Amino acid sequence: MKVLISCGTKFHSDHLAYQLQNRNSLYKLITSHPSFAYKRVPVNRGKIIFLPPIFTVSLILDKLLGKFYFFKSPFEWLLAVVYDWMASLRVGNPDVSISWAWASLQTIRAVKTKGGIAILEECGSCNKHQEQLLFEEYERLNLDYESKTFNKIITRELQECQEADYILCPSRYVADSLNKCGISNHKLIVIPYGVELNLFNRQPKKDRIFRVLFVGSVGVRKGLIYLFQALKDLKLDNFECLIIGSVESAFQDIFTEYQQYFTHIPRVEHSQLKEYYSNSSVFVLPSLDEGMAYVQLEAMACGLPVICTPNSGGDSVIREGEEGFIIPIRDSQAIQEKIQYLYQNPQELSRIGNNALKRAKEFTWDNYGTHLETALKELLAKKV
Repeated sequence: MKVLISCGTKFHSDHLAYQLQNRNSLYKLITSHPSFAYKRVPVNRGKIIFLPPIFTVSLILDKLLGKFYFFKSPFEWLLAVVYDWMASLRVGNPDVSISWAWASLQTIRAVKTKGGIAILEECGSCNKHQEQLLFEEYERLNLDYESKTFNKIITRELQECQEADYILCPSRYVADSLNKCGISNHKLIVIPYGVELNLFNRQPKKDRIFRVLFVGSVGVRKGLIYLFQALKDLKLDNFECLIIGSVESAFQDIFTEYQQYFTHIPRVEHSQLKEYYSNSSVFVLPSLDEGMAYVQLEAMACGLPVICTPNSGGDSVIREGEEGFIIPIRDSQAIQEKIQYLYQNPQELSRIGNNALKRAKEFTWDNYGTHLETALKELLAKKV
């Protein structure tokens, strides 16, 4: 089996390539991620085609221009089209391709023309669905929705979904969002991501404070206002909430309004996060929209119960009442009740935390590779 990977940036393409390489199935990896930064796992450099790192231009403009980078979404659409064109000229003759959404239309067509199976990798929810959800939320919060997705990105992604043979999703939430946008369920393959257990493992807790932890970008999409509202109503002794992540400009006023209810750390190195996970009591992720947030599995691997929404992708790895709790989006009351329950029931806190630790070991990148290999072999067998 020869599998081609095409990813304009990185995401988890290195983990994917490494797993295929270990199973003698990696045909080639095409990327425009800078070669010096492609070193998280040891992928054979002879298998990687490094295209010009065009997406770094957008990162540089974002840092230089900030809110004045008003053309970000159209420009990133253009970069994706250019990358896709370059990648499509280099596909060769794979049995299967896995290429990232909205930078794959020409690649999908090139692979199918040569008789291969074309799979679209959808890291997040369908852009059309996401756009509707976020527009509603910004209106609810009386905020200007300035980071709208360029319409051609939405159109291109839907076209890719229609033309791809199959779509690889990291969670049921992503698959459901595609269903809502008219994509047939028979195309969808759900395989949750993995966690690096060598980086994330339980360490001794250093104090007896009951600590709620959130890790991620601090903004509207993460549903943090609902955690903040829950914190405002919680009156608990020996308790704190720690928020780790940079604050998005549109969310700054809301963040400031509730800042007295939590401690904020703008940035922590990824390699140091396990210390913060291990020194916390429960992890909360009230997201309105994700694909499959890695932080949930990282927290579980450090022995934390997780309170999350189905839209975080967490319900693909967390079983209700076993490793944590799945709560509705936009429900501060539910967040408050679950935090209070774990605070008042230390035996349950311990039981669920231990369950989370065990469950995380089922979602390694090696297991991800095994599930993917099985799925790909089944697809090839169907084709024959």
